[in-house]
Amino acid sequence: MRRGAIYGSLPVPLELNIPFTRVRRTVYFGLVGLTTLGGTLMMTAIVSAQGLTLLECVILALFVPTFACIVVPFWTSVIGFVLRVSGRDPVTLGMTGSLKRPLPREQVSPRAIPKTALVIPVHNEQPELVMARIEAMIQSLQKVTLETDAVHIHLLSDTRIHSIAAVEVEQWMELQSRYPEFQIHYRRRDLNEGRKAGNVAEFCQRCGYDYDLMVVLDADSLMTGEIIMHLMGLMEANPDVGLIQTLPLPALQSSLFGRLVQFAGALYGPVLAFGQSFWFGDTANYWGHNAIVRLRPFRDHAKLPVLSGRPPMGGEVLSHDFVEAAFLRRAGWRVIFVPDAAGSWEEVPSNIEAYSRRDRRWAQGSLQHLRLLKGGSLHSLSKVHFLLGAMTYISSLLWLLILVVGTAYVLMPSSHGVTVAPPLIIKAPLFSLLVFTASLLFLPKIFGLIASLSNDRDAFGGPLRMVVSVVTETVFSVLLAPVMMLSHARFVAEIMLGRSVDWVAQDREGSDLTWREALRTARWPLVIGLGWGSTTLLLSPLFFLWMSPIFLGLILSVPLVRWTSLQSLGQRSQAAGLLLVSTETAPPDEIIFVRAAKDALSVAQDSIQADKLTDTMSVAPTPLPPVSRIMYNAERGLFDLRQGRPLFITDKGASLSDGGLVSGALVAAVDGLDLDSLDRFRAMGTEALRLVVTAHRISSMGLSPAEINELEHAGYSIPLRRAVNMQEILGLACSSDVVHETAASQLSLATPGEAAGLSLVRLSRLLPAVIAMPVGIPPASRIDEALSTGELLSVDVGEVNEYYTASCDGNVVAISEAPVPLTESEESRFVLFRESHGLQEHVAIIVGNPKYWPDPLPVRLHSACFTGDLFGSLKCDCGEQLLGSMKFFEEKGGGVLLYLAQEGRGIGLNNKFRAYTLQENGLDTVDADRTLGFGPDERRYGVAAQILHEIGIGRIELLTNNPDKVQAMQDAGIEVVNRRPLHGTLNRYNRPYVEAKVARAGHWLHDMLAQSTVGD
Repeated sequence: MRRGAIYGSLPVPLELNIPFTRVRRTVYFGLVGLTTLGGTLMMTAIVSAQGLTLLECVILALFVPTFACIVVPFWTSVIGFVLRVSGRDPVTLGMTGSLKRPLPREQVSPRAIPKTALVIPVHNEQPELVMARIEAMIQSLQKVTLETDAVHIHLLSDTRIHSIAAVEVEQWMELQSRYPEFQIHYRRRDLNEGRKAGNVAEFCQRCGYDYDLMVVLDADSLMTGEIIMHLMGLMEANPDVGLIQTLPLPALQSSLFGRLVQFAGALYGPVLAFGQSFWFGDTANYWGHNAIVRLRPFRDHAKLPVLSGRPPMGGEVLSHDFVEAAFLRRAGWRVIFVPDAAGSWEEVPSNIEAYSRRDRRWAQGSLQHLRLLKGGSLHSLSKVHFLLGAMTYISSLLWLLILVVGTAYVLMPSSHGVTVAPPLIIKAPLFSLLVFTASLLFLPKIFGLIASLSNDRDAFGGPLRMVVSVVTETVFSVLLAPVMMLSHARFVAEIMLGRSVDWVAQDREGSDLTWREALRTARWPLVIGLGWGSTTLLLSPLFFLWMSPIFLGLILSVPLVRWTSLQSLGQRSQAAGLLLVSTETAPPDEIIFVRAAKDALSVAQDSIQADKLTDTMSVAPTPLPPVSRIMYNAERGLFDLRQGRPLFITDKGASLSDGGLVSGALVAAVDGLDLDSLDRFRAMGTEALRLVVTAHRISSMGLSPAEINELEHAGYSIPLRRAVNMQEILGLACSSDVVHETAASQLSLATPGEAAGLSLVRLSRLLPAVIAMPVGIPPASRIDEALSTGELLSVDVGEVNEYYTASCDGNVVAISEAPVPLTESEESRFVLFRESHGLQEHVAIIVGNPKYWPDPLPVRLHSACFTGDLFGSLKCDCGEQLLGSMKFFEEKGGGVLLYLAQEGRGIGLNNKFRAYTLQENGLDTVDADRTLGFGPDERRYGVAAQILHEIGIGRIELLTNNPDKVQAMQDAGIEVVNRRPLHGTLNRYNRPYVEAKVARAGHWLHDMLAQSTVGD
């Protein structure tokens, strides 16, 4: 088969020639050995200054293996750093190149593509997210090959929960129906023998002759189609290679802990990986996922043994991947680690508790590997992998022992026959060893920083943010290291005592840990830290200072576990530009797709949980407890008014009226009011009713009140006769032909309670009018009874005013996003933003690839128009402006359209229909809105400016005819470089609308009015 057919000519050949393998390993292990020897000699000089005692021999014996465990990654990172900055490939030692784009998919020869299976073993995972990752990879593969039959997808389910399995089947069928050109197979085992390894082994036995290659993925794995095709090309060009492992970088993390791990993996991981690949050579390791294997050799040679004895050291091997790689290498197949192939990701546990649970399983599997060391047929480097994997956990126990013995050495000088004065602690030899050890620990971080500063600083947010992020990650890693040390030491002790664990589904999504959960996770580190630290402080304050990083991490373990689990802190760190990685600063399509699926699932689950809470509350009709400040009684009151329920608005600054103390007002929305609800409202008290309307409504009635209230949400109160009917109320509230003489004679400013009710209905986009009833002290018995039973909600004026202000000036946050191919540009995506009060949602339609956007960027602020945008209403030109904007974006190579939820210039769809009816009676659009109680334009453009800032847009070409939009953007710090007009087609239905916008609102539409009217 022709080599290189998939990718054509590359600067680096596809053949994986590995020169100087023996020399590489000799140099590497020589450096490790010499450095370990140097540290051992330094430690020997320190502890044997007065002659070696038994305790000092114990310290020295513990020191050697623990010190070696930090020397190994140090020299690995040194080599990786040199390779990274010199641009050398760690496998071939030739000059590296980034993963090259494949040939156009139309030019790829079908014969050049080996038959490949993508296998995804799952066990009680979230089906929606598993399918989202598969779909993202399908879409990615579609971009690089037309030969979809060359890559088949196999979802291998070991799910034991029937409800999850049912969703798996449903999701699989939907996915297959969306992509009929791909073969997507689903198989569920009745018995999950052998866990994940057994699941994959069953597939290999069943389909071993159907495929040449197999890409093994985890449930949380994600790979681009480009890297999958690249791996297939490498395997085809190197027939003696049995397995190629990629470097899966953590991605899609939202908690603080997850983002710390994600940042460390992205910044330091490549340096370590390059070094590992250098000395691994043709005997690399396998991590069980994000790798490609040659299927038949894997089936024939990578069968796992069942160890003699009982778990934890016997039975099935939990960590199967190391063993499978070792067995493949034993059979003569090369195993290669390719760390520079971009586009391979995984997800990690989102909190320390879940991370530790995963490590507990890995620890058991790694210690089981020690039983395979005596197998003489294994490659010596495979045995090194086994030993280093086990030492990852054993070294923590050794470090703990050396710290405990060292504490005894200092605090009990009689044990070694010398009185240790405090000055001895800071003598030069010990200080030199401490500096030497610290250098071995922290220099790899600096190497990662320097390498990334020279290569891809923008991916991490720029140099300054990178440095601050490294410091942040280092502080947390220092504080968390003692906690993880104790956890790993406990794991090893439990395994040695015969305690086993089972392999269960990983908590990939995670959640915020409560304080109770954090205490349960970190209770022993806290107790040990307090006891150990207080004893040391009491006996040797100077030694306590040396040990303070250990003690501080242990004592703070509970809040550290709690705080690092929080999604909110992770999101704040991202908003502050800290711990950024390339999948956040320049996310590829695959990441964007999965992130959108995660957001959608999270929103759906929140909705389901809210429904459950509502159902629970309706079961027991007990009096509602006082709502906390965070829950906002005002917000609940708004929804009560929307649902036709009255609301009691108290006024703590009550005033005297008619000889009685007024405590507030009972209000109800006129919008939706009917005769029955009006009668129930009357029955709540004995006072006469009043109608509260806006200043705009009063002005439209031709009334001139003596006093003018300057507050935007203030209102005016009109007394109603006791036998008032619905027709009269609606006439006063929104009719254009009602007689107003009586109202004019008794008009007064609304009380604070009445005005607050008006604010709430305006905020909810109901008709801005309420009926009100003054409430004295004590309130009428019916009101008091309704309050006590929870039938009626009360809220204070001050809270309503605060809520109104916060809602008008609130922030917007991005909730979800998804790629949406458009006619204008297939590289487009939609991002949903929600205002902080939760009442309105807006969409940013990002057209084109931001890399190729023009400067200034064309931007359209488009208020939603149900009638014009969707149905082409002739009463406005909104639909034409929308289409014209998108057409202009296509011509310019990109743009952003903000689709703002401000129907009818901000009055809402229901009031827009009312205004249309008034316009049929001869009113223009402005007067119709004023008749309903609204101003000429109720829209707010601050939210649009916030969204543009969130997207990172500061220079725009604004597509608008509205001078208010230009001014609002400039006031918000957005540079409007140019304004481009948008004109629709003038017809007899929209001419009055356009004329009113020109004459009453100053819109730049004179050119449109100069057109001939279509249809005349």
